[in-house]
Amino acid sequence: MRVKSKWHKSQVKTIEDIGGAMAFICWRITKNHLEDLINEGFVIEKEQVFDVITEYLCFLIQSIDRLVFKTLNSKQRQELINKLAKQSAFYYQENKTERIGEGNHWKSFINTYNQRSQDYSDYEFIGNEPNYRFLRYFGEKIKLAMTDVDEKWIVQQMVEIQAPKAFKKIAQSVDDLVSVDKIISKKQQSDNKANKIPRSKRQSTRKDINYTNKSSGDHLT
Repeated sequence: MRVKSKWHKSQVKTIEDIGGAMAFICWRITKNHLEDLINEGFVIEKEQVFDVITEYLCFLIQSIDRLVFKTLNSKQRQELINKLAKQSAFYYQENKTERIGEGNHWKSFINTYNQRSQDYSDYEFIGNEPNYRFLRYFGEKIKLAMTDVDEKWIVQQMVEIQAPKAFKKIAQSVDDLVSVDKIISKKQQSDNKANKIPRSKRQSTRKDINYTNKSSGDHLT
């Protein structure tokens, strides 16, 4: 599955388009960082993988919420974060069912996300970046999700390396995805499609010929 992480600035997109793309990027960043941690020698057991995934996704979604504050209005921002959380929960449900087994993993993720959303609201962004306490909270949650053998080093690893790296990646993606000519609602998109005149019925703008709308199929060989 491929999702574009950058669009032409002249394009018109919906919140659903942007949210869907961001959710996939968050999932991809999380997957890459899991591999980073394992390559660095940190121990992440099978069940713990999804606890780490949850914390990463919550951190990234909360970062996005702060990053779009000045770009989107309050309604658009709420719609975007709802789309992000629900799509992330879908990925979580799908992957955990495949790796661990059946269960209401979607609800489990949403419950944790709601709690993390409330907790992260106590921490600030400074200069459009998460402050130390924001990063530290993320690191502490990752520590709780992993084995005790790594508790001495994991918070420092998250605060100094992993979290800034993940944030830099998502910040660039947010900038690319919301920097389009216009962001419209899904209803506006549907209305525009319904009112759009088919190309075959549009009048020619050329004035030097008398245009007749005939198929060009007869000319194919």
